[in-house]
Amino acid sequence: MARTIRLAALAAALALAALAYYLLQPRPPRVKARVVVNTERALPFKDLRGANNGPLSPRGWDQALTLNLSQQYAQLGFKVIRFHDLWRVDELDTIFPDPRADPEDPRSYNFAGLDRCVAEALKHADLLILRIGFDWNDPPKNKPHVEVGKLAEVAKRIVLHYTKGWANGFNLPASSLWIEVWNEPDIQQFWGLSSGEYFELYDAVAKAVKEANPDVKVGGPAIAFNLTFLDAFLEHVKKSGAPLDFVSWHVYATEPADVVERARQVKRLMEKHGFGHLPSVLTEWNYWWDREPWDFFRSQRVAAFQAATLIELEDAPVDVATLYRGDAWNWGGLFYRDGTPGKPFYVWVAYRRLVEGAKRLEASVVRLEPGAARGLRVLAGLGGDGVLRLLVANYADEEVTYEVEAEGYALQRVLVLDEKSDLSEAGACEGGICVIGPYAVHLVELARR
Repeated sequence: MARTIRLAALAAALALAALAYYLLQPRPPRVKARVVVNTERALPFKDLRGANNGPLSPRGWDQALTLNLSQQYAQLGFKVIRFHDLWRVDELDTIFPDPRADPEDPRSYNFAGLDRCVAEALKHADLLILRIGFDWNDPPKNKPHVEVGKLAEVAKRIVLHYTKGWANGFNLPASSLWIEVWNEPDIQQFWGLSSGEYFELYDAVAKAVKEANPDVKVGGPAIAFNLTFLDAFLEHVKKSGAPLDFVSWHVYATEPADVVERARQVKRLMEKHGFGHLPSVLTEWNYWWDREPWDFFRSQRVAAFQAATLIELEDAPVDVATLYRGDAWNWGGLFYRDGTPGKPFYVWVAYRRLVEGAKRLEASVVRLEPGAARGLRVLAGLGGDGVLRLLVANYADEEVTYEVEAEGYALQRVLVLDEKSDLSEAGACEGGICVIGPYAVHLVELARR
């Protein structure tokens, strides 16, 4: 009997030891999502590489343009650059400083600073959007410093300067310059007059732009948020017949879905007034942040937001987008004040690798558990080099394990952007299973089998 008890105890101990050994073994994480690429279905690729202000940059809050980011810009491949909030350079009373001066006299103008910015931007971008108006200032710089008729003449000379060589200017193709009439006239900070007075200003400036060069596109109103203002503006232009080649608007948010919803709201208003065929141009967008530390704009969370938003915008009614901002300004900039890239910089490097010379392929996220992988998004592109690339963004505070399904392709490498890695190989995948951290971004590369 005693011997039987001892054998039973030994067997139990061995079973417990075996169980403990089993439980202590490393186990593959449970897959929560599947990233599926339909390699047989190509879709139109929308290239949304654009930013405000270009490579000549301020440092932090210092408005002087003492930093040249051209070397960094060469890695980004921005195709569109918008000029706004380049104090002392792009404002109306800098370009045309004396309200009493003759707008037909080249000596009345100071193009020097803006010309420097344009020349540097043209080394990188195909399209420049020039905002006619003022930067963020306190009143009275929230209304024109000259009467509307003279302002229209000034706008005309600006277009002539950049497309016809007037006043020792440039001879840009008309397709390379768009004129945006004012900035955020729906808020007091930028427009201290009535909406009707803005509409009058828009009509005069838009007609002057076309007189200078009928092939240069002109548009607006670059609203901050007020859709009622946009509704009234589009109704006015429909009645006045003023030139309108694009409709511009802004949005700041903490959720990519809110950016997409605003795009749909704007498009619905454009269609309502018969302008649905025009480009919808998002000339300012970024994460909304209104307190210290301002370096939050250089953080991994903002990087994940920008990546997720770029993915979402691919199927949203937006044709052109320019991030605010692409320089080292404290609020919104991609770079620290010494020119060191922040985390969002690497999102744009990854995005360039994804879209440049590529065709888009249909891709989706299949969630394998209820509520799992809620922040996971994917965009796929087949490059001219035959490499299938996936931009995977996890805009959520949870780690996600996912697998990739792309018929005929095998995983080659994964570049990781997170708190520890700046778009570098970091062993995120094993055996076709990948783990992406909270607010992280992956650039997955696959080769043909």
